[in-house]
Amino acid sequence: MEVNPLWLSILLSLCYISAEVRKVTDPTGPPLKESFTENSFLHTAAGQCLVLGEYNRPQALAVEALAMYAQSKHVQTLDPSREAGVVLSMAVRTAYHLGYHRDPDLSGRFTVFEGEMRRRCWAICKQMDLMTSFELGLPSNICMENCDTKSPRNLLDSDFDEDTQELPISRSENEATRQLWFIVKDRMMVSFSKVCRDALSFYVKSEADVVQLDQEIRQMYETIPQVLRVRDMSESVTESPFIVFTRIYVEFIYLKCQCVLHRRYMARGNASSTACCINAGKRLVSQFIDISKEFSPGGQLYMQRWMLTNYTMNDFLLGVMVLCFTLYIGRNKHDQSLHIDTNTKQEILTLLESSHIILVDKSASCKDAHRVSHIVRLILDSAKKSPKPASNVESPPGVAKNLEIPQPQILGSHGSEPFSGPLEPLTFMNNPVGNIDWTMFDPEVLNQDTFWPGQP
Repeated sequence: MEVNPLWLSILLSLCYISAEVRKVTDPTGPPLKESFTENSFLHTAAGQCLVLGEYNRPQALAVEALAMYAQSKHVQTLDPSREAGVVLSMAVRTAYHLGYHRDPDLSGRFTVFEGEMRRRCWAICKQMDLMTSFELGLPSNICMENCDTKSPRNLLDSDFDEDTQELPISRSENEATRQLWFIVKDRMMVSFSKVCRDALSFYVKSEADVVQLDQEIRQMYETIPQVLRVRDMSESVTESPFIVFTRIYVEFIYLKCQCVLHRRYMARGNASSTACCINAGKRLVSQFIDISKEFSPGGQLYMQRWMLTNYTMNDFLLGVMVLCFTLYIGRNKHDQSLHIDTNTKQEILTLLESSHIILVDKSASCKDAHRVSHIVRLILDSAKKSPKPASNVESPPGVAKNLEIPQPQILGSHGSEPFSGPLEPLTFMNNPVGNIDWTMFDPEVLNQDTFWPGQP
């Protein structure tokens, strides 16, 4: 019996992802070295099946096989994956060729089951492509204005099958199905795509346009069902880790929209954008610190550590960058509109101290965390050199007080020389803010070729 190589590639990618998850959740499994060899074989075989199945030709299962292979790339690292970005680009182009961007009801060629599965597949492509493109600092391959495919319905897999003649009505959004967060996230992509386009555009929006987009983001946030609204970890003890983490995913998309939209105008001295960006950055970093505690042995999310993806890590680094920038502009004595009060500064310093501990801990598995940990250390050291006004500010929830921060030596790319070249601007703490293009700050931080010449 012949087997479609693309179908087999999907199966192998699923097996590979499952094996990677088992590596984290099963302490009785084989040693990591043996497990890595086994898993690599599955991933390689999935790629070989893609080639054998002529993945470059628009055909059934090509989009699904490419998307699963890209997801396999994502689970390998906490850093943004350029390979996944390339594979997703091919998946999106193939999806366009096959008409996934048009709603199946318009053609009348698909069964009810096929139509709904195409909607789910297109939603996956849309979300993965936009999130990965953002991580890599590239425009998305999908133009939302050219698509009319509806969002999938909030249905259980048991609600319909291949023989269904009429698609059931979507379940209530108060019912926490496994599909609900995926549907909500799909809705949020519309606003997020606009924010990403603005961030990459050479055109600077007027204040009225920024306010309008900000209102759209807030209205989008109001549509999130209560069951998916983020809660304190102490209130989620009895809930499943899946629900807890999907709430975090949804919340981080909203906060990321706020940070990405306003940081550009914060750098240009807009007081309203400064307040919005600081608030979103503090919330994002504080919530990440809270969930990081639950990844420790005995924590609520310890067995679900695999759910910490490069998307979530990238959101955390974005929040840290915003807080570092906030401390910087707080030192600017020339523009009172950018003044940062003492309470806010002390709160941010506490968050950055806790963040630095996390960054150092994640440095072994995330290159970007390693780079940013040095930057945060420099920012904190520079802040400590300034006079510290007395403050009775309470630490944010979940953040420890009087943390002892390790003092790593600031090394260059070969681990022996101090940073130089592009990193020298990180002595900027006493320079005027106008001399630095903060719109380019985070690309410089996360660009391996610029920042770490010679590093493999």
